[in-house]
Amino acid sequence: MWRISEPAKHSAAVKLPPSIHRALTNRYLWAGLLGLAGVTGILYVVLDSLIMPTFTRHGASVQVPDVMSLSMTEADSLLERAGLQAEEIILRKPNLPKDVVIDQNPPPMAQVKPGRRIYLTINTGDTTTVVVPRVVSYGIRQARNMLMQANLTVGQVRPDSIPSVYEDIVTRQTPRAGSRVAPGTVVSLLYGTGLGQESVIVPDVTGMAPTEARQALLAVSLRSIVVDSPSEGERQPTVVTQAPAAGTSVREGYEIRLFLQKEEDRPE
Repeated sequence: MWRISEPAKHSAAVKLPPSIHRALTNRYLWAGLLGLAGVTGILYVVLDSLIMPTFTRHGASVQVPDVMSLSMTEADSLLERAGLQAEEIILRKPNLPKDVVIDQNPPPMAQVKPGRRIYLTINTGDTTTVVVPRVVSYGIRQARNMLMQANLTVGQVRPDSIPSVYEDIVTRQTPRAGSRVAPGTVVSLLYGTGLGQESVIVPDVTGMAPTEARQALLAVSLRSIVVDSPSEGERQPTVVTQAPAAGTSVREGYEIRLFLQKEEDRPE
């Protein structure tokens, strides 16, 4: 039988590098590691038992009071005393109780965490009129969303007969912005399709009021923008400069800038 001699046995044993051997036999290193493990364990216990419950309020709950049929002021006060927050949701229905809470979420008697937001639906009952928002200069999709949020119905959406620099941007609306109409009223939109193919000569609109200047430019398929709008309460100004100037040839739908005469620039 084969036998391994003593020298062979010693040569087969694994020897660690001196640096690793010294580290493993360093009692200060092991003492430091044990101390670090102890501190980590203490921090974990403190975090899990004391700090985290403070933030998560683990085990703490509040019973939601019944605020149905109360006014918003009364409901808000009652929820605040219970350590909860009220969030109002407005509803407009003529056949439901008015100016009182008709729904709450979470419901009464539910168990929730302190500080929870409670959503309260209040019916104002005001269904007489709504204000038509201004959607001119907005994209078609955004204009639709604005009208639907205002409780209005989007009617015809079609290309404007007068070209415009900006494609797929609302150029006109009916009824006009600011009108008070019944909820559900149909609002029709016209949108731009880009500059036209034909060229037109820019008319002279200096000396005109902005409204008159706009109409004169639209009559030849040109659009306009007022650079200096009059201040509130200021007398109606007139156009003193336009760009491009009168007589310039531009494509249909081009936008003419109108500069107005300021109040302080007018002769006494």
